[in-house]
Amino acid sequence: MRVHYTETALAEIDEICSYIEKDNSVAAASVAAAIERTIAGIAKRPKLAPIVHDGKVHAKLVERFQYRVFYEIVGQELIIRNVRSTKRLRPWEREG
Repeated sequence: MRVHYTETALAEIDEICSYIEKDNSVAAASVAAAIERTIAGIAKRPKLAPIVHDGKVHAKLVERFQYRVFYEIVGQELIIRNVRSTKRLRPWEREG
């Protein structure tokens, strides 16, 4: 399955890793690797994670970390929509 990242997802991954790297570059690399492994696992078994929004958006936790990957399956393409902390609201919930 081909993986496609939205600009939002890429920005969120960069933000997560940059924030962690300020204090601990080893931890940032560990989180980045965990996100990559999680997405690789999703690509192998995309329907395993539950649907959490709008009948099409799935969510999968990132290993032992407090992050969740939100994605859609469109044909043979996996679209990574968001990667967010579990402490933040979901992308479709109002912030503020």
